[in-house]
Amino acid sequence: MNKKTRQLQCRQKGRSLTKVLIVLVVLIVCFALFGPFFVPLVGDPHKTEAFPFDGGGPLNMGYDYLGRPVAAQLLIGGRELLIAAFLTAVLSQVTGMTCGLIMAVLRKRTKILRFLLDMMLIIPMSLSTLVIYNHAGSSLYATIPIATFFTLPFTSRYYAGNAEPLLRTGFYEQAMVAGDSVPLALIREIIPVLFRPILTDLGMSMISAVYLMSTVSFLGIANNNNSFLWPTMVMQNLSGLALNPYATLMPIFAIVWLTIPLNILIDQFSNRRRK
Repeated sequence: MNKKTRQLQCRQKGRSLTKVLIVLVVLIVCFALFGPFFVPLVGDPHKTEAFPFDGGGPLNMGYDYLGRPVAAQLLIGGRELLIAAFLTAVLSQVTGMTCGLIMAVLRKRTKILRFLLDMMLIIPMSLSTLVIYNHAGSSLYATIPIATFFTLPFTSRYYAGNAEPLLRTGFYEQAMVAGDSVPLALIREIIPVLFRPILTDLGMSMISAVYLMSTVSFLGIANNNNSFLWPTMVMQNLSGLALNPYATLMPIFAIVWLTIPLNILIDQFSNRRRK
C-alpha cells in the first residue's frame, strides 16, 4: 500500500466520521428544540404520579425525587439550555469580532482598551453568572449579557490576532486606496476571509456556553422544583442515583451528547484548516 492510497483512505475515514458527527449533532439539536412538543404524549412533568425515584413509568425511565415522570422532563430540559448557549455564542462572536477588529486597526492606540479587557479576567465569571442566574429567578436567558461580557477578552484577542496579518495584505490596502471607508473595507475584504475562524470560534463558544450554563444551573437555587433543565435534573436527583439511575444519568447523557460530538467536529474542522 503506497503513501497516496493511505492518505486517500484516511481522508475517506475522516469524511465518514464527519458525517456521523454531523448526524449526531443534528439529532440532539432537534431533540432539544422539538422535544417539548411531544411532552403531552409522554406525561405531565409537573404531576406526581408515583413514589420518589420509583421505576417504570413513561419510556421506562422512572420518576424523579418528587415522583414525576423523568421522560417528560428530559424532553423539556434541553431547549432553554441550547437556545441560551447559542445566543451567548453568537453575541460573543459579534462583540468580540467588533472589538478585535478595532484593536487590529488602531493597534497601539488601544492600550487602554487592552488593559480594561485584561482587568476583566480577574472577575470570577462562573460566580458572577451564578449570582445573576439566582437573582433572575433561575432564568438562563438573563445570564446571556454577562456571559457575553466575560468572554470578550478571549474573543477580541482571537479576532485581533487573525485580522492583523490581513490588514497588511494588498487587497485591504487597495480597498483603502480606492476610497472605501475602514468599516466597509473590513466588511468586504477582511470578514469573508475570517469565515473559517469565525465558524471554529463560534463552535467553541457554543460548547463553552453550554458548560458555563450547565455549571450555573447545577449550582443554582436547589428549591426550584419547576425547572427541568438537564443540569438541574442531575443536581436534584443525585440522592436517588441508586434507586433510579435514569433520573440522573439520562440528563448527563444528553449534555454529553450535545457537547462531545460538536467538540470533535470542531477539532476535525480546525485540523483541515491547518492542512
